[in-house]
Formats: sequence, C-alpha cells, structure tokens
Amino acid sequence: MRVLPFILLLVIAAVLVPGSARPAATATALTGSVGPGFTISLKDSSGQGVSHLDPGDYTITVNNLNTTMEHDFHLLGPGVDQATPFQQGTWTWNVTFTDGVYRFHCDAHPTIMKGTFRVGAAPPPTPKLVGRVGPGRTISLKNGIGIVKSLLAGTYKLTIKDASAKDNFHLIGPGISKKTSVRGKRTVSWTLKFRTGKYTYRSDAHKKLKRTFRVS
Repeated sequence: MRVLPFILLLVIAAVLVPGSARPAATATALTGSVGPGFTISLKDSSGQGVSHLDPGDYTITVNNLNTTMEHDFHLLGPGVDQATPFQQGTWTWNVTFTDGVYRFHCDAHPTIMKGTFRVGAAPPPTPKLVGRVGPGRTISLKNGIGIVKSLLAGTYKLTIKDASAKDNFHLIGPGISKKTSVRGKRTVSWTLKFRTGKYTYRSDAHKKLKRTFRVS
C-alpha cells in the first residue's frame, strides 16, 4: 500500500518540472547547397527538394561548394534573412519558419539560381504560361509540359514574348481580351483568370495565324 503514495509523488514532480528543465524540441534538419557550377538547392533529410514545410524550428546546414567565390546562398522570407559569404565552406543556421512563401537564391545570379517553397497555409504559387509570337510566322502558348491544349479554370500568370514587328499576340475568350502591339516587339506579363470555355490566341495582322484551347 506504501507504493501508491510514492507513485503519486513521482507524477506530481513530473508535472511541476519547469519548462526550461524539460528536453527541448528537436529542430528539423535541412540541407542547402550552392555549386558546383550554377546549381542551388534545399533538401530535406531524405534528399528530396523542399516544396512545402510545416511551421516550426529548423536547422539548415548550407554547403557552399563553389571554388571561384562567385556564388552565395541567400534564404529569405517571413522572419528569415540569412546568407552565406561568397566563398567555399559550410554554415549552419537555426531558423523558425512561419506561414508564408520563402525563397533562396544566389545574389549574383538571382534569375537562374533560385528556388521557392511554402510553409504552412501559404497559398500555392500561381501557375505560369508562356506565349510567343515570332520570329517569323509562328505563335504558341506553352506550360511546363508543352503546347497548351486544355487548362483547368483558375488564375494564371502569362508571360508574352512578342518577337515580331509584323504580328501580335491577341488572347480572346470568356472574360479576356488582351493583346500586344502589331508593330512593336516587347515582353509583357499578365495575370488572368480563365473561365470555362473556348479560348483563341492569334495575330490580328494575319488571322490565320492562330490556335485554340479549352478551359474546363
């Protein structure tokens, strides 16, 4: 019968232990890498590229493998702004990620050495499309797979590369009529909401130069 009071004392002592004396939660490990060459990545413990993480504490080990001192690894997002020097070596950061979108890139080459990932409830990135007209009598609209033949309804970011001074890119469909100039060459970006229905993109100067796709 004396055993029960002893067990009760142990339970009470465990409950009353202050938070500072309890084991700290283990931070999740990630590995960043820049180089060799024009490569940059952020991976989890299984070696997979990071695209979405839960909010929380993380330990990031960054390996800067370049030997020419022309690249760094710069991580930024809500509450985080960390960068390695432009030199070969290994650095370790302890960071706390919250809901939002985070980016990493090389400050010297931010347009070609870059990556993004979401944390928590951050919305997914807007899908991207690329439209082209010219050079010559050509016109196209592509996604990451190839020529667009169908799309799901929703919001997309379109980058139009108009390389012709004789044709333009004119996108027409439910709720949309956007075009570039026939005589000008330029690159523009549009963020558009596609609805269910049939869409056409064409040149206003040569209306047989056109293609169609459906949105469902």
